[in-house]
Amino acid sequence: MIGRLIRLFGPVSGYRRQDRRLLGLMYLVGLFQGYAQTQAVNTLPFVRIAFGLSGAEMSRLFAIARIGALVAVVYAVLGDRWGRRGPFLLSYLMLLLATGATALAVAPSLYTALQILARMGSAAMAMLATVLLAEQVRWDNRAWAISFYATAVALGSGAGLLALPLAQMNEDGWRLLFGASVLGLPCYFLLSMRLGESQIFRYTERHTLFIYPLIGRYAGRFWLAALYSLSISAFSAVAVTFAFERLVNELGLASAEAARIMLIGGTAGGAGYFLGARMADALGRKPTIIAALLTGLAGGVGFYWSTSPNLLLAFTALSAFGSSAALPVSAAQRTELFPTEIRATANQWLHSVAVLGSILGLSIAAYTIDLWNLSLTVTALGSGVVLAVILQTLIPETLGNEMGQVTTRT
Repeated sequence: MIGRLIRLFGPVSGYRRQDRRLLGLMYLVGLFQGYAQTQAVNTLPFVRIAFGLSGAEMSRLFAIARIGALVAVVYAVLGDRWGRRGPFLLSYLMLLLATGATALAVAPSLYTALQILARMGSAAMAMLATVLLAEQVRWDNRAWAISFYATAVALGSGAGLLALPLAQMNEDGWRLLFGASVLGLPCYFLLSMRLGESQIFRYTERHTLFIYPLIGRYAGRFWLAALYSLSISAFSAVAVTFAFERLVNELGLASAEAARIMLIGGTAGGAGYFLGARMADALGRKPTIIAALLTGLAGGVGFYWSTSPNLLLAFTALSAFGSSAALPVSAAQRTELFPTEIRATANQWLHSVAVLGSILGLSIAAYTIDLWNLSLTVTALGSGVVLAVILQTLIPETLGNEMGQVTTRT
């Protein structure tokens, strides 16, 4: 029985000792990353009330905060020129310090400024962690390794949900949740001692332009992947940002009940990380991503039209399963689409496009939530997921690609 479960959920082949050490470090980092980067979403209902903002105003604030992720392309350029390790450590430090300092925000403007910095650190960290993992494990375990790291990020986010009762202690309780992010600072010193540079990275004095992924030899696949990222993010930014808000302020559920639905549903759907990774490493990236997108779309839209706690729980699990399978496999696909010398830069540009998609989705929601309603807004944005499925059929299959090369399989 245990053997069958390992074959179903485990990697296609075994890991070397150095791979297991790297996975352990990244898992620990992912826990603190997940906690810190999701506090803005987790505490949204309390922050909105504390600052006296409407749902539309909060959507605009979140859209502005995402600008920080656009600036993170600087980390990617440094990652391709100077190495992955240094920029990764710096982005981790920025994420924790900016998130912790958000506890001291006394006005929406300061809150937004600090979240811009936090988003910058989070975006760069996620991209560089993916590249570090992808460049150092076997090709047939690549998606599984990235998914393993993603489970840590998800678990850290879940820990933030479990801590939400602290936000109800008093009107400033939400500040404690942001301040707790600094507990991850000791891990920075562990990383600085134990984390090595990518074995594939080679320093060279000849550098490509930072816009080369957009206009150079690999521009065709870049723009396919970019439009895919834009379409997905426009939907997911709104669906994820307002999920807890809908449960608490629209449906009137207690915070504990809302957290229970999110945690149980998210935990059940978390099986997608390993099932999706196993499928992607065995059968291919494209079929896995397409199946996961359709599953996540059904769950996400269903969540916003349901009122029964049982149905909300079921659709939360379905949505979580789809996103858990699609996101890390998509990350593996992005790293495999480009050669080593532009890999970090291309991936960060793609992340920046995804951020533009999230800003677009939140900006649309800022107008349509009041004009229509939240449920209809999410449903309309779901058309972007349908477009992403179509685009995915045009992106090259990258399973089996060596990280120093670029696949030509279709």
